[in-house]
Amino acid sequence: LRQILTILKNIIKNELLFDVRNPSVVICSPDLEEALNMRAFHVTELWELVASQLNNSEDLSMPEFRRDYNNTKPVKRFYGNPSMKFGLQPSFRVVLRTVEGADPTQTVFSYKHILQLLSQYICSRRSTIMDSRNIKLALVENDPLGVAFKVAAFHRCQVRHLLDQQLICLSLTQLSAWNIVRCISSKEIQIMNMPREVKEML
Repeated sequence: LRQILTILKNIIKNELLFDVRNPSVVICSPDLEEALNMRAFHVTELWELVASQLNNSEDLSMPEFRRDYNNTKPVKRFYGNPSMKFGLQPSFRVVLRTVEGADPTQTVFSYKHILQLLSQYICSRRSTIMDSRNIKLALVENDPLGVAFKVAAFHRCQVRHLLDQQLICLSLTQLSAWNIVRCISSKEIQIMNMPREVKEML
């Protein structure tokens, strides 16, 4: 199994079978798609894909492969109050406005509402952006969401990271609060001495 993974790793590297803007996602060639029965997958799924095709798979991890390819630019996550409101990057705002029932004039959204609209958008495009053989991954190269996220494909585990890059704080106070909640735990927030108007946003 280790030899097979090494061969596949070299094929993916040499043939550039990945999203250059999101290298953790492998985009299969026709031959690889036929072999793995999947159009694309996240790098962490490769071991299971290969092992499932072997009669006697070893108990083998793949730290080398993950280290080489799981190298998307680190993004600090938003862990704050889901009611906190944000502006959105223009291209992403256009995407959310296409969701049925969305207010086409809305410019400010709560984080919770953003998640709801994004989920509705993805569900509405399921037939065009998802491979039924791997519903955890969205193929958005030819979709407005791909333009907004600046990727050709993304995995479910990457959604929050990509989403957080679309958020625009509405004030310097909010930006300060957001930077705090992205760096420390909720328990630490409770004991911190900070301006009341900032703490109320956490």
